[in-house]
Amino acid sequence: MDSHDEIDRMLGQWSWAPYDLPLEAMAISKRIQRMARNLEGLAAHSMARFGLEPGEFDVLATVLRSGPPFEVTPTWLSRSLLISAAGLTKRLTRMEGRGLLSRRMDPADRRSLLVALTDEGYALAEKAVAAHAAATAELMDVLPAEKRNQLAGLLRELLLSTEQPGTPDKAEAADTSVDRVEAADTTEKAGKRAPSGGA
Repeated sequence: MDSHDEIDRMLGQWSWAPYDLPLEAMAISKRIQRMARNLEGLAAHSMARFGLEPGEFDVLATVLRSGPPFEVTPTWLSRSLLISAAGLTKRLTRMEGRGLLSRRMDPADRRSLLVALTDEGYALAEKAVAAHAAATAELMDVLPAEKRNQLAGLLRELLLSTEQPGTPDKAEAADTSVDRVEAADTTEKAGKRAPSGGA
């Protein structure tokens, strides 16, 4: 069995270069990028039978992960999914139309919204999460447990080194606008549907 992968062959093509390149660092980053694409493909394939796109699955899984009562703010979702306010709003509107999510005003803050799983969304989320976890485990099982734990630790260390202290707080402050936009949009639509009482 060939122990060299496509990344080895790609980096080998730099052998002509008259300048030094950090090939070891490039080998790591390129493999992470390629595995990310493979995992995205795995998610798309495993979610297809549930009629879900990977982005929709991410929303369902994230709300399910939050625990009872399976209700979160758009700000929390946006920060967890690393998605823009506009992108999240479109995704939530589409999923609400399918009956997987519901949105309501936050009783503690009428300027904000809460996003919750419907009964149908909860049932689908449980099935989809189990299927995706099984598919991911099958992919990772090529490595023994000791190597999986070692890889997880190394990736954690690398990820922590790239995150800037204080960034989450700034993002949280900026993302509060997501809830406001969502609430304003919902109020506006409700107003358009309401019959006019004027002459």
